[in-house]
Amino acid sequence: MSLLLIFWEPLVALGILAAAGLSDLLGQSAVLLLNQVSPRRFLLCLSGGALLFVASALTWALGLFLLAWLFGLQLGLARCLYLVAYAHLPQLAGVLVFLPHFGAYLFHLIRAWVFFDLVVAVGWTTGCSLPMAIVCALPGWALHFNLTHLGWARGPWRRLMGQA
Repeated sequence: MSLLLIFWEPLVALGILAAAGLSDLLGQSAVLLLNQVSPRRFLLCLSGGALLFVASALTWALGLFLLAWLFGLQLGLARCLYLVAYAHLPQLAGVLVFLPHFGAYLFHLIRAWVFFDLVVAVGWTTGCSLPMAIVCALPGWALHFNLTHLGWARGPWRRLMGQA
C-alpha cells in the first residue's frame, strides 16, 4: 500500500500544479480570444503555460527544501513538493480572474492565499516559528511569481511561440 502512495502522490501533486496553472491561464486567456489566435496556438499557449507554471512551482519546492535544510528543519524534497502543490489548491479558482472589476483583486488575493497556505503548512509540518516559515517560503514564492507573471521567462516563451 505504501509503495502505491509513493508512486501516486507525486503524480497527484504535479496534477494539482498543472490544473492550477491551467486554471490561471484560462482566466487570463481572454486576451488570446480577443486577438483571435488560432486554436492550435491557443492550445499551445495553454499547455506551454501550464508546463511553465509547473516548472516554476518545482523551483519553489526546491528552494523551500534548500532553505529548510539550511535552517535545519526536517523537510524532505518530496514533502516540499506536496506542500507547494497543495498550497496551490486555491488557485483552481484562478479561472475567475477574467471577471470585470473583481478579476484583478481576485488575482492578487489568490496569490496571497497560496503563499499563506504554504507558510502555515511549513510551520505546521516542521513545528517551526512563523517568521522561520515565512523566511523559508518567501524567496521561492517571489521566484515563482516572477517566473509566471512578471516576465523573467518571456524570452524563452517568445522563442517557443515563434515571436522572437
